[in-house]
Amino acid sequence: MSYLIRQRIQTRLQAEEGAYRRPGASLRVGLAYPNKYFFGMSNLGFQTLYAVLNRLPDTSCERFFLPEDDLLAQHAPGGLCGYELGSAARDLHLIAFSISYQNDYLHLIPMLHLMGLKARSQDRGDEDPIVLAGGPAVTINPEPIADFCDAMVIGEGEEVLAAIAEVLRGGGSKAERLAALDKLEGVYVPSRFDSGYGGPAPMRKTTAGFGLVSGRANGPAQQGRYIRRLVVQNPEIPLAHSTVLTPDTEFGELYLIEVQRGCQWGCRFCAAGFMYRYPRYDALEGLKRRIDHGLKYRKKVGLIAGDLLGHDAIHEILGYIDAQGGGFSPSSVRLNAFTPEIIHYLRKSGNKTIAIAPEAGSERLRRSLNKTFTDDEVVDAALRLAEGGILNIKLYIMIGLPTETEEDIEALCNLTLKTREALTRFAKRSAQMPALTLSVSPFTPKPSTPLQFSPFAGIPALKEKLRFIRKRLAQAGHIRLAGESGMDAYVETLLSRGDRRVGEFLHKALVPAGKALAVGGASHLRNSLLSLSFDPEFFVSREFSPTEALPWDFIDHGIKTPFLVRELGKFEAGKITHYCMPEVCRSCGVC
Repeated sequence: MSYLIRQRIQTRLQAEEGAYRRPGASLRVGLAYPNKYFFGMSNLGFQTLYAVLNRLPDTSCERFFLPEDDLLAQHAPGGLCGYELGSAARDLHLIAFSISYQNDYLHLIPMLHLMGLKARSQDRGDEDPIVLAGGPAVTINPEPIADFCDAMVIGEGEEVLAAIAEVLRGGGSKAERLAALDKLEGVYVPSRFDSGYGGPAPMRKTTAGFGLVSGRANGPAQQGRYIRRLVVQNPEIPLAHSTVLTPDTEFGELYLIEVQRGCQWGCRFCAAGFMYRYPRYDALEGLKRRIDHGLKYRKKVGLIAGDLLGHDAIHEILGYIDAQGGGFSPSSVRLNAFTPEIIHYLRKSGNKTIAIAPEAGSERLRRSLNKTFTDDEVVDAALRLAEGGILNIKLYIMIGLPTETEEDIEALCNLTLKTREALTRFAKRSAQMPALTLSVSPFTPKPSTPLQFSPFAGIPALKEKLRFIRKRLAQAGHIRLAGESGMDAYVETLLSRGDRRVGEFLHKALVPAGKALAVGGASHLRNSLLSLSFDPEFFVSREFSPTEALPWDFIDHGIKTPFLVRELGKFEAGKITHYCMPEVCRSCGVC
């Protein structure tokens, strides 16, 4: 390890609060985040797993991150070491990757290379650590990285980690350890599943092997292998909160607290809303204890939830934080749930920017997505925020949605302009001009959602839509346009909807960086896609049939395929489905 690498790690460790250092443990684990330190330490799921692993008896867990660009070329294979003890990855019993985003699949092979490990599971031997992966990206579709991982956790992994640790303590050959892991609910061992991938034609659904009808197995076991998604069942295990505090993150000034897991609204494009069903809020008293603890370390808490303002005690929560002399920052807010009191607490807490998410530019498309927000409600929410003293407002909207027309794109522009006009009128009254940002992202279909069957719109079509939006809004001025690139969205769709064949792309996407490997630029990615032995359009730009076997059908999320098909029909008809009510509803199959 070079002096510069060691110095950077030491500087970061000195700035941290709450890190574990447990030398001499009999079970040694490396927790890896396939991106840079800044992003990994901003991820609450990664921090939660770090705490769970280090609290297991006689277990030491060290962190591994993808090196920053300026130091990447100084790393050699085998030179990527753990932060806490400086351990080499090959000396550990387990390497566990926490993967939240599909595009981070691209960094898996480069990290294994820097750890001195062969990329493919079948090429690693008994002396190598078991390579495990989990996280949201893995839970919805693990297949693109299945050849590189020995085992995977499908679902919420907090409770199964102890059982995984016991298997590894038992020793044995790699084959024996994998056979034992294969018996654990929620653990997927790819080498013990026959993928059955054939040629370019889709396979039909079946109840055997990989053709499991998604969600049918929410009860007695049926013919064929499947993996049931894990859901944390122990009510004594609280939702997540910060473990290691450091200024070198997106949320360095915040103590993060997970208020809710899952979401009740059933937005038809949203993987989190279906992947984490049923929705669970932490109770007020439990939140108060965690708020008290967090305010010992930071002046503000970050409240993480799919629908923070939907908590039935939200006013009490915000009032309690204020009474303790603290502030809060929300992860997301529902635009039609603002009240004067909530806006007061947002401003008093020092929030200068709030994002509201209409998600689609027209009321027609919003109803298709299962959102009932009208244009007037969007404009009114932005105006109320400005009147409450929050002068940086972002609108999040997707383009390239199924059934989208030129009229929908025109409606998007009109909504943005109406919002700008309302804020300009406010500025004339108050002598304060709010900043408005329109963040435009391409729609990417996600597994286990009603829109999993829908195709990606295509990079040329997205460029044309953006060109129209940019030209239309430029005439008004004072609107900042931001968004994700079409290539990034194309790759995200491929990694979301692909099967094990996509592993070829993960190899070809890489270029040398000294003795290390790095993901190539946009031109290299385009050439890589063109050189594949399969047609990526098969996964990206094709409409899937509800009767074909999908790569992730072997995962039982509890959601019935007929429910997803009905929801797709409601999308096409623009019909609203009632929000999730676990106490009385049995429609989707989870409860």
